[in-house]
Amino acid sequence: MEETDLSPLVSIIIPVYNSALYLAEAINSCVNQTWQNIEVIIIDDGSTDESLSIAKTFENKRIRVYHQENKNAAAARNSGLMKAKGDYIQFLDADDILSADKIEKQVTLLAANPGMVAVCSTIHFTDGHQPAEFEPSAYEEAFLLNLPPFDFLFNLYGGNNEGKGSMVQPNAWLCPKNIIEKAGKWNEELTLDDDGEYFCRVVLASKGVLKSDGYNYYRKYQGHKNLSGLATQQHLRSQYDALSLKISWLQAKKTLPELKNMHARWLHGLLFKAYPAAPELMRQIKNDLKTLKASIRPEYPFGTTSGKLLSMVFGWKFAKRLQLFKHQLSKRPENSGKLS
Repeated sequence: MEETDLSPLVSIIIPVYNSALYLAEAINSCVNQTWQNIEVIIIDDGSTDESLSIAKTFENKRIRVYHQENKNAAAARNSGLMKAKGDYIQFLDADDILSADKIEKQVTLLAANPGMVAVCSTIHFTDGHQPAEFEPSAYEEAFLLNLPPFDFLFNLYGGNNEGKGSMVQPNAWLCPKNIIEKAGKWNEELTLDDDGEYFCRVVLASKGVLKSDGYNYYRKYQGHKNLSGLATQQHLRSQYDALSLKISWLQAKKTLPELKNMHARWLHGLLFKAYPAAPELMRQIKNDLKTLKASIRPEYPFGTTSGKLLSMVFGWKFAKRLQLFKHQLSKRPENSGKLS
């Protein structure tokens, strides 16, 4: 597409921490956009590998590189927002990729629908493979609907589907800068689900969500290298705090009985994750559930039929401990590859 002085500027913000293996591919996916009126703002968050030097090789009038002491991705994104000059904001993780038409499709859609935000499909691809080998998840697609803000989030979070919701990876969004400013900064205290909490505010600050063409390619790793696969006490606490904030933002917009049930389902899921490593958080979750008094039957995400059956017979805590024992056993060198 030909660039004109009148076309909206899109600011692409890339937080970077030790992403030397993938950073060039991510930057090239920005440079190769069919929408050429872009600026790329790279915030190196104290990398200890070659990420900063790789980013510097791309530096020009449209690609600016900054370095800061290590904080976290939310802080890096906030730094990028302070430097962004664009009419629209695109976040991109340093190991992910945008399809060449992603930004053009979304800018065109949003220009015709002021006050809205746009979301595209996400293709999850396994590291070491080409994105073209994979298709969007039909399950996730079912939640990407053109809806008003509250309805979109309520649907996405599983409020209309007995707790079976989905998520939107940050790269999939394109948002007008004025809506981003209305929503506020990223919460730098959160280490997990900071994106979920942030885009909850962004969506609620908009007039609604529009589904666009184009793709976000999200790299997945074997062995849970992704931050979302970690379950330290710090991350569990962050997930609890993010969950509580999202509920509060939704309740400020509408008071529905279904919100209480959705909150309770989230808490039961987090209780499962927290057992047995985070007893203090478990006590807080149990107190929250007593206060809520939601009339739901808790379901715990074992993922296997045997796990579900064991939980029904011996209780979910016994089944969870057995699951953890099998996982630890499978990690021993002599048993590698023998247990799933």
